[in-house]
Amino acid sequence: MQLDFYRQDLYGSYAEACEKGGVKEIHGLHTEYRRLFDVGGDLADTLSAIHTTSKMFNDKSTIRYVLFDDDGTFLDAC
Repeated sequence: MQLDFYRQDLYGSYAEACEKGGVKEIHGLHTEYRRLFDVGGDLADTLSAIHTTSKMFNDKSTIRYVLFDDDGTFLDAC
């Protein structure tokens, strides 16, 4: 899985952030369908990555996330 993020206060959309080089990426997250306790480390790593990225910017910045599967399939965005 790949988790992309960008600052909404700098870019109006994910496409604009991609075009202007404002997207940061976190790779290596797993998407296999397993029970939660089987992937606790993966889940913890994902949550840690999100927490770390949120602390990279000041409090007035809104961070948007886009999640892709390993094959590049769009999964979710917020």
